[in-house]
Amino acid sequence: MAQRKVVPDLAALDREVIGDVWTSDEAYRNLVYLCDECGSRFGGTESEREAVDYLLAKMNEYGLENVHTEEFEYTGWARGTAKLQATSPERREFPCIALPYCGTATIEGKLVFLGSGNPEVYADKAAEIKGNIVMVTTESPPDMKRVMHRMEKFGRAVAAGAVAFIWMRDEPGLLEETGSLRFNAEADIPGIGVSKETGAAILRLAEKGPVKLKVTTKNKVERMTSSTIVPEAPGQESPRRLLFAGGHLDGHDIAPGAMDNGSGTVIVLEAARALARIKDKLPHTVRFVIFPLEEIGLIGSEEYVHAHRREMRNVQFMVNLDAAGAGGEPVLLVQGWKELLPVFKGMAKQMKQPWQLRSNLNPYSDQFNFAAAGVPSGFMSSTRPAGRKPGERGWGHTAADTLDKVSPRGLQMDALNLARLLLYMSFQEQDWPASHKGKAEIKKLLEAQDLWEVLGFEKRLPLRGW
Repeated sequence: MAQRKVVPDLAALDREVIGDVWTSDEAYRNLVYLCDECGSRFGGTESEREAVDYLLAKMNEYGLENVHTEEFEYTGWARGTAKLQATSPERREFPCIALPYCGTATIEGKLVFLGSGNPEVYADKAAEIKGNIVMVTTESPPDMKRVMHRMEKFGRAVAAGAVAFIWMRDEPGLLEETGSLRFNAEADIPGIGVSKETGAAILRLAEKGPVKLKVTTKNKVERMTSSTIVPEAPGQESPRRLLFAGGHLDGHDIAPGAMDNGSGTVIVLEAARALARIKDKLPHTVRFVIFPLEEIGLIGSEEYVHAHRREMRNVQFMVNLDAAGAGGEPVLLVQGWKELLPVFKGMAKQMKQPWQLRSNLNPYSDQFNFAAAGVPSGFMSSTRPAGRKPGERGWGHTAADTLDKVSPRGLQMDALNLARLLLYMSFQEQDWPASHKGKAEIKKLLEAQDLWEVLGFEKRLPLRGW
C-alpha cells in the first residue's frame, strides 16, 4: 500500500465518531419513521417506495455524496389468499398464511410430517412424500452441525415429489412464520405457514387416523421494478479502493420488519452519517448500499454485484448487517477469508473493544452475493440475550416483528461498532492480506460446509455470473 503523505490522528477521529453516535438518537428516530410511517417496505409496495424516498432525503441531508438509486426488474410477489382444510379423518379448517412465491393452486394429499426434517428423513420417507403434502418444523435438526434453511427443506420436498409444503413454526405464540420458497422465481408447489399451535392441532388429528388435507392458494407472481440505494463517502487518497457496508431495506409484508431488517438499515445509515462528518479525512471510499428484496431471494444484492462485476475487483471488504441491533458484544463472521481474522483481532485490540470473530459462509443474506463473486466479505451482528437456541428466529418473519422489540441503545451500540470498524479498515496500515477468490475456491468453501448440494436443492446453481 502506498505511504500516505499526511496521516490524520486516527485515535482523535475514533473519539469523534464515538461521541457523535453515542449522543445521537438518529438511528432510532429513523427506525420509527420506517416502521410507523412507511410499514413493511416489502418489494413492490407503496411502503417500499416511501421508504426509498425517505432514505434518499436523509442521505443527502447527512452530506453523503453520489447519492442515487439503481433500478432493475425482478419477479415480484403479491399476497392473496390461502386456506388449509382437513377432509379426513374429520373436516376442519386451520389458520394459515401463504409463503412468498406461492402461486395459485388447489391441492389435496395426505399429510406427511417430517419433524425438523433432516436430509435422512427426506430420504427415508421419499416413497411416502411423493404425491402428498409435507409438513416440517422451522427448527434446524438438532443432530446437524449446520443450519437447515427453509428453502432447503422446501427444495428437498419438491425433489421428493411433494405436492404442497407446510412450514410449521417451532416457537409458541400463535404466530405463523413467513419466508420465501424460492429465489426470484415462482414456487414449484404451494407453500403455506402455520403456527406451532396449529401444527400441533393437525398432529393431534392424525392420532385419529391418516390426515388428508386440502390447500387452496391464490397469489400473484409478476414482473416488478425495484431499486437499490447507493451513497458514499469518497476516499481522499485511494478513492477507487472500496469498503462496503450494506443492509436490506425490506421486511416481510405481514409486519413492520423492525428487527429484520429495519434495524440493519438504520444502523448502516447512522454509520454513514457519522463517517460523512469526517469524509475529508477518510483514505478509502466507503460505500453504503441499502438493498431491496433480500427477503425473497437476495435479489437486490445479486443485481448490484452483477451490474458492478468489474468494479468488484476494487472492493477491499464488504460487511453486511441483517437483523442487527441487539447491542451486545460485536460479532463478525468473515465469509471464508480466515487470513483476515488476525487483522480484525488487531483492530479490536486497537479499539479496546472485544469482538467475536469467526469464519463461515452464510448463503442466506446479502453478503453471500459478494462472497460468491470472490469479494472478501463479512456478516456483522451482536450477541443476543442468553437462552435463545442456535437457529431460533424469535420474533423475526412473524407479525410480531414490531418496533417495541428494538432497543434504541442497541441500535446505537451496533452503529458505533460498524462505524468504528469501517474507520479502522480505511486506515489499515499493513498490506491487506485477503485477495479475491476464484470460483473454484468459493465452490470448495461451500462443499466444505456441505452447502454446494444444498444450493442445488434450492435451484440456485449455477450462481449468477459463474
